[in-house]
Amino acid sequence: MTQPLNVTHAVRFELGRGRISLDGAEPRLLVPADALRHLCASATPDGVKDFGRRIGTEIGRRVAERLTDKASVASMVEHLGGDLALAGLGSLGLEVWGRAMVFTVTDGPLEGDGDGLIAAVLEGALQRSLGRDAAVVPIARTDGKVRLAVVSPKTASQLRNWLSSGISWGDALTRLNAST
Repeated sequence: MTQPLNVTHAVRFELGRGRISLDGAEPRLLVPADALRHLCASATPDGVKDFGRRIGTEIGRRVAERLTDKASVASMVEHLGGDLALAGLGSLGLEVWGRAMVFTVTDGPLEGDGDGLIAAVLEGALQRSLGRDAAVVPIARTDGKVRLAVVSPKTASQLRNWLSSGISWGDALTRLNAST
């Protein structure tokens, strides 16, 4: 049985060395959200994606170390969400729309400029923790909550095309459910 996430002592501050670490991993930085938001807004989409996937890969490694192959979706979301929160990127939730899985992130400090970064972080985390590729596509942002559809890399371009052509995210998810 998978244990609930326990973040007691997860973050370690070594003030004498000027160092912060998470679960004994590589050193971390505390960075103002506004500075990261500005970086995301001014970087190329590929640069943001690469940066986010590197963060996500580290998150996915930690999640994979804690979970078994038989972990439930709820446990996976709990552990993934805990690590996302430890990174200061917001609170993760899950919505199921038919056969479509949609992550929600609330209270993220980056607002709309960070949606691509959050998507890339989740892509990297899913790839590393589950050992398979997934695309995470931001589909909607309302009232401080971003919705991100988890789809196959092949389906991602179709979803993006529907959204950019003006199809609502709900209708796009309905089309995805009808096509699978």
